[in-house]
Amino acid sequence: MHAEQFFNAAEILWNAEGVDLSKLCIPLVVNYALSAELAMKAAEGFTNYGPVIDGIIGAATLGSSARGHKLPEVFNKLQTDTQAGISREFYLATGEPLQPLLERCADYFVQGRYAYESKGGSYDLTAIRMLAGGLLKAVKAHGLKQ
Repeated sequence: MHAEQFFNAAEILWNAEGVDLSKLCIPLVVNYALSAELAMKAAEGFTNYGPVIDGIIGAATLGSSARGHKLPEVFNKLQTDTQAGISREFYLATGEPLQPLLERCADYFVQGRYAYESKGGSYDLTAIRMLAGGLLKAVKAHGLKQ
């Protein structure tokens, strides 16, 4: 759900009429990259529910075995069968192989979000948009087949 919301927020900007995307590049990059990251983490995510005390359920925490922001590293932390399933579904959804896009957009979140700490970088908006949208579809499709 979180991955989809960050993607949807970026899509509103992407599809807005009369908007100069060059003036919104960083919010687009950060939202699409975070969406891609969260989609992969959700592929093997888990929920820990809080204790039930007097009929009231404590807050739930969401987690994932995959950590970090570097997209290829997040992907590589997933189980081999999950990686294969997501890669297959990504190709079916986009017609593009997943790995080159993960590498191309590897550090987009960190470069955009923490630009004051680094040199920043250049961004391929079309690539990160395809990666994020394709991963949302791929993770859902893979999950439905499990």
